[in-house]
Amino acid sequence: MYTNKIDLLRRHTREPFELTNNAAHSLAPASLFSPASGRVKIGFVGVAAGVGVTTLCFAAAEYLAAILAGMRSDRRPAMLELDLRKEAPSGRPYDKIGIDRRFAGRDFISHYRLAAESRPLNGARNPDGGVYWALRAPCDPAPLPDATILHRLLNNAAGDIVLCDIPAPGIMSAVEPYKSRDALMALLSDLDHMICVFDLLPSRLLASVPAAEVCRAAAAAGVPVTYVFNKLNDGVILREAVRFTGIKDYIPFPAVPAETVYSAEYACRSLASDPDIKASLARLFSE
Repeated sequence: MYTNKIDLLRRHTREPFELTNNAAHSLAPASLFSPASGRVKIGFVGVAAGVGVTTLCFAAAEYLAAILAGMRSDRRPAMLELDLRKEAPSGRPYDKIGIDRRFAGRDFISHYRLAAESRPLNGARNPDGGVYWALRAPCDPAPLPDATILHRLLNNAAGDIVLCDIPAPGIMSAVEPYKSRDALMALLSDLDHMICVFDLLPSRLLASVPAAEVCRAAAAAGVPVTYVFNKLNDGVILREAVRFTGIKDYIPFPAVPAETVYSAEYACRSLASDPDIKASLARLFSE
């Protein structure tokens, strides 16, 4: 019998992940900010529910928008939600980001409706704050269980640096057509870079094993992967988390005080202005 979660983590320690590096699709500024790089598709993928993928993707979009504005660049980041679920128990990015408030008095174009109806996406931008927003709106009909919808969005939504908010593979696999691992791998393989996000709470680490194996498979298939350890705090026993995941090369993101998270969402802004999060984003986009 296991005496605590640490014993359980030790029992299930994984072999080290195979990390990949591909300079053509790295997260370094030279790859992202140069017009010669063309369109870059970056997926933020959680290994379990609640690891903070939407929060990080949102912060990354506003961080990159500020950097590009400072450079007076014509390149624009976009945040793209890739989710075919009828409901999202923890809330939609649309609400977290405060799209209703941001677009008060303006139309918000539904990318999902356009994709489902096979209509052109290239004119749908929804610009605000230097970011193009391609999110599911509350009034959108439930998406059809059709993998081509997400591929159309991924490859045709406006933006030069497209940051994709992707639910954990375990959540995705509960929805047609992604009950097929091949369909899920085809979607992940369509990315130029994947950011795999872990929460080091032991129960979430234990729940992450199937999704982490999908990330490993995507890396083996040639998708460059960067690993993020999110919500780091003094209660984390980091050596045990590293032993369990086998990941020694990762980008740390700190836990943010609850009042900071709440005040940011009430103000419809991301955590990109938090000094600690900003420092972690700077490291993420300099690797």
